[in-house]
Amino acid sequence: MKISCRNLNLDIKAPLSKSVYHRELIVNFILGARGNFLNESEDDNDDIRATKACLRALENTNAEELILNCNESGSTLRFMIPVALAAKSSNVKKLIFKTRGRLIERPIKELADCLAPFGVSITKNIEANEITVTGNIEPGQYVIDGSVSSQYISGLLMALSKFDKPSVIEVTNGIASVHYIELTVDALSKYGINIVKEGDTYKVPANSINEMPDGNFEVEGDWSNGAFLLCLGSLIQGGSAKITGLRTDSVQGDREILHFLKLAGVTFLNEGDIFFVQDSHTNTLRKILEMDCSDIPDIVPYMAVVGAFRSEKTVLKGIKRLRIKESDRARAITEMLSAIGGKVTLEEDIITIEYIDKIPGDIVLTSSGDHRMAMAAVLCAAATGKDIELDDIDCLNKSFPEFRKIVEEEMILK
Repeated sequence: MKISCRNLNLDIKAPLSKSVYHRELIVNFILGARGNFLNESEDDNDDIRATKACLRALENTNAEELILNCNESGSTLRFMIPVALAAKSSNVKKLIFKTRGRLIERPIKELADCLAPFGVSITKNIEANEITVTGNIEPGQYVIDGSVSSQYISGLLMALSKFDKPSVIEVTNGIASVHYIELTVDALSKYGINIVKEGDTYKVPANSINEMPDGNFEVEGDWSNGAFLLCLGSLIQGGSAKITGLRTDSVQGDREILHFLKLAGVTFLNEGDIFFVQDSHTNTLRKILEMDCSDIPDIVPYMAVVGAFRSEKTVLKGIKRLRIKESDRARAITEMLSAIGGKVTLEEDIITIEYIDKIPGDIVLTSSGDHRMAMAAVLCAAATGKDIELDDIDCLNKSFPEFRKIVEEEMILK
């Protein structure tokens, strides 16, 4: 399909935060809520559907074996392994987590090593796209390597909050994407579970809440997709974007996009939860843009495209974890920017991008089956002002199905 973004003026509400939504669903369930909040909504993205399906599966108290379909959701898988172990009926002897795409290849070793001392076994069957988990977890002292994924820690925090005895989680080798753990701590605190952090140790109190939640909750707007929309508005030639539903007091780490865009010389207006940004191509070009992306890996593809058109040189550090996402995003970014005339140097943990001043005539891009890279391709169409051939937008359903509809209605050339 060919897509074009020229002279496009968007007025769009940010989708619900996938990160917050996952946590609200799980925390409500683990603390006793049941009911309609686990039913699918037509507006749910694929990852939220996966988490809801897994939680519904745990309502089966009679089966000896439960199948939990995680689809391609890394958050669902890493959260639900400890959560399912804590929440399952005593009748359940085996948990089978079904996966799709690259999810089976993504790391869970650190979680397996953490749970093994409690008698938990986690076994991958790559050919079958399945992960089998047996055993149980209980209150106690947990030690986990935090250098690969914060999702391990968030899953443990939510799971251990179920028990009426306290637990301790000791994190070694640093903490990746610490802002996501803050989201988990915030979600638990809303329901009376107050986590105490001392250095890299988290103390989970005994569950002593007097009133269980009822499954009614609100979810704020998503800064990961909001970051994409802000970048898009700044790159559309002759166009703009008005985005609503983004809380400026959010603890979502991807709110850091505002700092990056300011460094890039992008101007935007903000009033309450409303942002307005327009074509910034005529703004003064920056000499160099540098950013540590260790805690904000999901928005690196967007920052890379903006940097390629807003600075003579862009250096994005802390990007090694991009290699274990839905695609190898470090490689995918390099190939995508090269396809639109960019010069990119990729190292183990750094990507360096030079300003793009010559754009080829025909541009063909791939999403690599990755929702973030599909959105990066849309940014390339906006920044170049070209009609771009893109192979797939179905992957947008993973996090932003509403935007897929916009692409179909307003960007695809008939």
